[in-house]
Amino acid sequence: MITVFLDSNVLISALIGSAHSAPVVLVDWLAVNPAVALITGRCCIQEVENNLARKLPRAQPLWQQFVSASGIHIVPCPRKSVTGINAKDAAIVAAAVSAFATHFVAGDKRLLAEMRAAKSKLPPALTPREMLEVLLTQR
Repeated sequence: MITVFLDSNVLISALIGSAHSAPVVLVDWLAVNPAVALITGRCCIQEVENNLARKLPRAQPLWQQFVSASGIHIVPCPRKSVTGINAKDAAIVAAAVSAFATHFVAGDKRLLAEMRAAKSKLPPALTPREMLEVLLTQR
């Protein structure tokens, strides 16, 4: 079973992106594929909701529908340090590790670079487009 952890920036991009953007296509595909578990951290959900409240308050109902329709499983974000990951993102990465994510998808280039360079055992860090390529090659 593939378990894909989505960072908050991917969730926002999937919510407001164009229909053919990689985050939208990825989340749409993951939401209907029974062989893939879709997860995110409570801290990612809170970050999305805080950003929407500040920048797009009218999108809140759409966001709630999106969370329900996607079937995404929300996991706790433990306050742990993760070697090689900046303090701001450590809880997000710890959530993915604690949830046994097989893949971590983010659009944050700095976080992706940190995860790829980390010495500790972390799930592969991919962009939405890279995750789509992985999924398509496994078919």
